[in-house]
Amino acid sequence: MTFGRSALVLLISLLLACCFSAEASLTRKTHVRGAMKKTTHGGAVQESTSDDDDDDDDDDDDEDDDKSEKSEKNHLSAQSNKEVDKVKQELAANMKQQLVLQNKIAHLSDESRSDKEIDAASAQVSKETESPAMSNMLGKMWKEMRMFETPFFAEHVAEQIGQLKHDQHALEAKLASAQGKAAIVADKPSKPTKAKTEPKSDDDDNDDKKQPVALIGGGVGGHEDCPCIGIDNLEGTTVATLKDGSKVNYPADLGGRCEAWDLKKHPSCPGASWCKQQWCYVDPCTCKNVGVLPKPSIYLKGAEYQGKPVHFSYATCGGKDSYSTEKEKKRTAKAIEKTCAVEVDTDKFGAENCRCIGVSPQPGTTKVNIKDKMVAFPADTGAVCNAWEKDNHPDCDSDKPPAWCKQSWCYVDPCSCTLPTPPKVSSYLPESTYKGKPMYFSYATCGGRDEWTSGNKKACVNAGNGVECSRLDKCSWNGKQCLGTELVYVCDDEKRAKAGSWSQKAIVAFVLPLLALVN
Repeated sequence: MTFGRSALVLLISLLLACCFSAEASLTRKTHVRGAMKKTTHGGAVQESTSDDDDDDDDDDDDEDDDKSEKSEKNHLSAQSNKEVDKVKQELAANMKQQLVLQNKIAHLSDESRSDKEIDAASAQVSKETESPAMSNMLGKMWKEMRMFETPFFAEHVAEQIGQLKHDQHALEAKLASAQGKAAIVADKPSKPTKAKTEPKSDDDDNDDKKQPVALIGGGVGGHEDCPCIGIDNLEGTTVATLKDGSKVNYPADLGGRCEAWDLKKHPSCPGASWCKQQWCYVDPCTCKNVGVLPKPSIYLKGAEYQGKPVHFSYATCGGKDSYSTEKEKKRTAKAIEKTCAVEVDTDKFGAENCRCIGVSPQPGTTKVNIKDKMVAFPADTGAVCNAWEKDNHPDCDSDKPPAWCKQSWCYVDPCSCTLPTPPKVSSYLPESTYKGKPMYFSYATCGGRDEWTSGNKKACVNAGNGVECSRLDKCSWNGKQCLGTELVYVCDDEKRAKAGSWSQKAIVAFVLPLLALVN
């Protein structure tokens, strides 16, 4: 019995040692990344300094600080630009390699061209050996070998192209991050001299302490634990309602990324202190570790994201909220908890394991791509389950509209959708993104039938093999079928990243019962 307990204690000790070591390793990596990305809105760490009784010494210190700050800014700018150039080169090399492989597949598929090349090689053999019989035999053999080998080689090339597409998306995200960091460094304001700096109040100190320290995508996509949730890069306009009730046109992708959205649109700008502050829409139920709780948006009256009132955050973008009133700032965790406890209508916002994304209702229009023409649809298209084509698609304005005109669908996050029927890549918004990923849609999450995809030759799922799949943009072959590249490569990476290693709390929860058994 004593030996059994000793063995159990030893096992537990090893488990704790291994798990905490892994946790510590991840923590060190996170701290390193966080240290490299610590920013305020201006993109640099600003430290408060104590007042100096000697004004002359203050002036000298300010001059030294200014020189040091300029030198540091120039150094950071050079580093940022170098990183951007490096990623651009890697991306260009990736695209070039994809083109080479695509040309190989096109060459293999062109049988007449291949026949001419084989015939030319046979003729050369005949000339050199003076044996027409041998050249004919070799020519026939080469054509038979091509018939059997081409499909296998093509599949291999298709897999290579799929991997390159995966790498391409990663490089594009890396480039966006590098460009975001470079922009932050370039826009960094000069530090005011102490002689002109007003003393900070305790409230100011508290606000500074609440700023996030680990932005992702150079701040473009928000804090990694509180990402922006709007759809980015939309063409069109949406109508915002200001505090005084006036209406102002904003871009259709309002709140889709970290940006100073009010700077060029709000009537009070550029004069107000908050005009240059960046913000975006966030999910209040998953936003954490940014210090300041998100607040309900007043711009879009009654608008919801996945069944909850739309919230926004300056903190996730490294900005400071000087826009909200003190009353509006008194947003408590309890209030958000109440908001998130509301039951979500699956008929409107999609199945629980495949929620719709976007903000609705939202006045205004956005442009979607239909047969290479931009057509105006409602600004909140795809944000909830609806037969969006019924009153908007040109083909549905007829006595005998297609069956898909009456089917409900919405946009979804491909990596959060686990329905048996996978979502498909959207052709409506080829340049738009959600959390850095291309747009996907689903009829299944809304209980609709997908009558649309079967007639779309460019749909990934309609490719019968890896070769056909490799020719389609944003598609990859998973060995069995052609799907959106994110479903084949990116989503699994996200799941592994979220799973990570066990947290310390999970380890303790697991080990404590074992310790009780020992005692």
